[in-house]
Amino acid sequence: MISSLLFTVFLVGAFALMLTAALAPIETLSWWAGWTEDEIEHPAAPPHRDGAERRYVVYLSGVASLSGRFLLPRETVFIRKLRSELPDATIISDVFPYSPSGAPLLETPRLFGQLWRRVQFFKLSERRTFLSVLTNLRNIYQVMVSADRRYGPIFNQGAAKVIEDALADAGYVRGSGAPVAIIGYSGGAQVAIGAAAFLRARIGAPIDVIGLGGVVASDPGLKYVRTYHHIMGDGDNIQRFGAVLFPDRWKAAAYSDWNAAKREGRIVKHVMPDMIHAGVKGYFGRPLVNGVSNGERTAKKIASLLSV
Repeated sequence: MISSLLFTVFLVGAFALMLTAALAPIETLSWWAGWTEDEIEHPAAPPHRDGAERRYVVYLSGVASLSGRFLLPRETVFIRKLRSELPDATIISDVFPYSPSGAPLLETPRLFGQLWRRVQFFKLSERRTFLSVLTNLRNIYQVMVSADRRYGPIFNQGAAKVIEDALADAGYVRGSGAPVAIIGYSGGAQVAIGAAAFLRARIGAPIDVIGLGGVVASDPGLKYVRTYHHIMGDGDNIQRFGAVLFPDRWKAAAYSDWNAAKREGRIVKHVMPDMIHAGVKGYFGRPLVNGVSNGERTAKKIASLLSV
């Protein structure tokens, strides 16, 4: 009886995995065709304030994300700490990076709408279930689409438009020259770099990317990033997958975008001691170690990079 149940769960999981993989590029192509362009409405931008003087920071969540409006509790605490460290910056944290239209999984008519809402319930209560794995897999496939040389330019153009709209909603003035920094956690770093080329062309301002345990490819967007700060925990094995999975990051690919950016000094690595990719010992960990949490250490590190 138990073996039969386990086999059924395995079959359902395998089917969901294959279906998610097959649908990953289709969502990008449907956005490009204009079938999903009306999924999200953006409010009118507020009156111009001090857009030319302020620094704008956009946070892109990791592959566990369901919606930019519903961050995990530890991410919410991290964003609060980051705002306290950068009181003069406008920090935007409601962007969903794993859809070219920016449509959160929870807010559009999708085949698995009820499933995503159930997953959100477990995530906000910080409970780990098999359903959470499906979210991670779905978003990982979107990261792979972003890194793909065929579909990536389409996906990344959509991501750049979503980020630009979020900046405009926060008061950013196009052409003001105000610098923009994008913080990408895990797969969010790949989306940030992929979108950089299109975003820079749209706003005409320098763009810096900060990857927190970033799993990134040798993306052409690196040519348009002023500096990519690669923050990595010394115990974070997940971020190392990028260096293995993407051959253009290997040393043998001397003329790849990644290695060219390294030679030019535009990729800077920062090792964080006693940190892993996620969980209580991750970049947003809340337990105190010598009176300071990992989330606070990460916020201070980012603030120091952005204050230079």
